[in-house]
Amino acid sequence: MADYLVTYDFKDGASKQWEEFVKCAEPEGLVYVYDLGENLARLTNTTLWGVFENKEAVKSAFERAQSAAEKKLGRTITLEKRVITKMTDVFVRSDKKKKPDARWKKSTSFETCRTHQKNDPFFAY
Repeated sequence: MADYLVTYDFKDGASKQWEEFVKCAEPEGLVYVYDLGENLARLTNTTLWGVFENKEAVKSAFERAQSAAEKKLGRTITLEKRVITKMTDVFVRSDKKKKPDARWKKSTSFETCRTHQKNDPFFAY
């Protein structure tokens, strides 16, 4: 298993498409809160990360999230660009970062990020 980064662009459409997609991506293992070590940080817009077996698993998770968002919105979301890459040497700068809250600290970095994304108002989309 490895950390993977996904950055993407959707064709402009209904303003809720990005928010709905992010909601659908989280259960698929793609989140926008990243663990910097001492702090958690909000990744750039239209950038997600997750822990997967390989890049095909990431691609499948992304496509399931997109399909689920389309069903909820009742319309097609057009994917214009997407980059999937293994995170091996990462530098993240974010203006939205904070120390993890003990209430949402979990056994893995990914699960800590996921619970903060879901519960911490500081990281609300």
